[in-house]
Amino acid sequence: MNDPSTQDEPQFREYNQGDLDECTRLAWEAWAADSLEPAEIVEPRVMEGYVRSFLVRSNWKVVVSDSQGVIGLLFGRIGGSKPKGGGGSLINELGMIPQFLFGVNGQHVSPVVLLHFFLTEFKVLVNVPRSDAEINLIIVDSKHRGKGLGKKLMDRFIAAAKEAGCRLVTLYTDDQMSNWKFYEIYGFRKVGTFHDSLTSYFAEKKATGIVYTLDLK
Repeated sequence: MNDPSTQDEPQFREYNQGDLDECTRLAWEAWAADSLEPAEIVEPRVMEGYVRSFLVRSNWKVVVSDSQGVIGLLFGRIGGSKPKGGGGSLINELGMIPQFLFGVNGQHVSPVVLLHFFLTEFKVLVNVPRSDAEINLIIVDSKHRGKGLGKKLMDRFIAAAKEAGCRLVTLYTDDQMSNWKFYEIYGFRKVGTFHDSLTSYFAEKKATGIVYTLDLK
């Protein structure tokens, strides 16, 4: 019998539809805090809508897996242009909202959370600059952090963006529920900040949204 505690060599591969449940689990574990009121999120399945929303906007989707399952992921956009505050971008963002707010069984979040969600999404649209590449979601399982998996995921994305001729990579994060220092160590430059209404509500403390860019020229 194989020892379940033995970790094999992580494998990087393209995301497939069968990975959705495990990617949802990673996202839930990364952001579910003890301070969150269960009634606000209802259950982890609502996080599936959150993950699906990033899948919709991403054309580069890679996961890291071992014999135990998916242990990391990076979803991003390579190519195209996201206009700053543009109408088309706003329509795309609004179209993704139901996928975040409703799980597969029709779960819903409270009107208060909805308000904070709208406020934060609007600020992201206004503050993230035009770019031809964008990192939408990157997560590494907490049990596998410190092994360089996040950097390897990022390296693969950046290499693909350069090969596609991209000139600027953007990403949005916050200072409460993310390892924002990782981006600065990697070489991203902070270009804007604003009050993150949604994260502040959940974290029960002031959260700052941070916009980063990486020049590939």
